[in-house]
Amino acid sequence: MVASAADEEPLLQRTTQRMLVAGSTWGADEEVLFEAFSIVRKKVPGARLVIVPHEPTSDHFDAVDQGARERGIPKPVRLSAAQGDEDVVLLDRVGVLARLYGVGDIAYVGGGFGRAGLHSVLEPAAWGVPVTFGPNWQSSREAGLLLQSGGGVSLPSAAPLAEAWLRWIGSPEARSTAGNAALQVVRAGLGGAEANARLVEAAI
Repeated sequence: MVASAADEEPLLQRTTQRMLVAGSTWGADEEVLFEAFSIVRKKVPGARLVIVPHEPTSDHFDAVDQGARERGIPKPVRLSAAQGDEDVVLLDRVGVLARLYGVGDIAYVGGGFGRAGLHSVLEPAAWGVPVTFGPNWQSSREAGLLLQSGGGVSLPSAAPLAEAWLRWIGSPEARSTAGNAALQVVRAGLGGAEANARLVEAAI
């Protein structure tokens, strides 16, 4: 892997093959995530969801709690209180998202269901996990590369997200193939900054 698993979050060690880590989420993303999760957990009771809001404020946490309650999903447990077997975990501190992607089996990157712009899809791709995101990805070159490679999937609504989630739960081979494709996108871009710097130096 490009990313190192040396400092994974100890309370979220990989214990299943069913965990989706959703990073940099907004309210519009979370609505889709909860609807998809409610579908998935009916068929796969051991499925887990980790939510990392883009704005980790108390108001946002309250909104996430309410969204879960409205979908009949167990109340999200704050990461600071998690024991490692919760259905839904809500990150209540900053600076660990990139590492948390590494303990997930599937990644969701927020921003694609609103106007804020899609957040970094390379962070989860560097862990070799399939990357999912909403329909508003066109401003992200990296998202386009993931789609072309098969390492990423753009989803228009909750039902297709649930379908992708269930498909990857049911087929570790398909999940591994998509994850490896995502990782290759990251590896192909390594050294790009240095190459651009050399071109600028040559032009000067």
